[in-house]
Amino acid sequence: MKNQELNQLIEILFKSGKVENYKPKTVIIEEGVISKKFYYLKKGILRGWTNYDGKEITFQFLFEDRIFCSSESFFHNIPSSYSVETIEDCTVLSIEKTVIDKLSENKEFLHLFNQYLIGRVNDYQRLLISRIQDKPEIRYKRLLEESPEIILRIPQHLVASYLGITPVSLSRIRNR
Repeated sequence: MKNQELNQLIEILFKSGKVENYKPKTVIIEEGVISKKFYYLKKGILRGWTNYDGKEITFQFLFEDRIFCSSESFFHNIPSSYSVETIEDCTVLSIEKTVIDKLSENKEFLHLFNQYLIGRVNDYQRLLISRIQDKPEIRYKRLLEESPEIILRIPQHLVASYLGITPVSLSRIRNR
């Protein structure tokens, strides 16, 4: 999605949005709970994670100027399959599902929203394929090249979880 399109979408979405401030380690979207809000991250960092056999598995980091929701929960009114939590102090704008439903009647909004959703699907597809095809060291090197802010701003144990490795393995890779 182009920056201009994203800015248009954000402008449309949050004319009636509500500003919310959160401290670190606050769960905004909770696994197992139906999510009825759509968000824009104005300030801070978020992580998406799911619980697998009692372990938190991180699959996403979100930085400033990103929109997000638990898609399956928000659009299909089912419990979220993952949680979204703050890593640092965050300011978000939220908008209720009823407002999104009303906006969806507008063709321009629908086009922009579809572009956003297609971009998210592409991001998840790249992550999935990388987990299947690439060794951890290659995933780490790609992360350094494409998203150095993750290495700089995210605690290493969460980076390791995101890469699908242990913190000890991440330390070994970094030392090479």
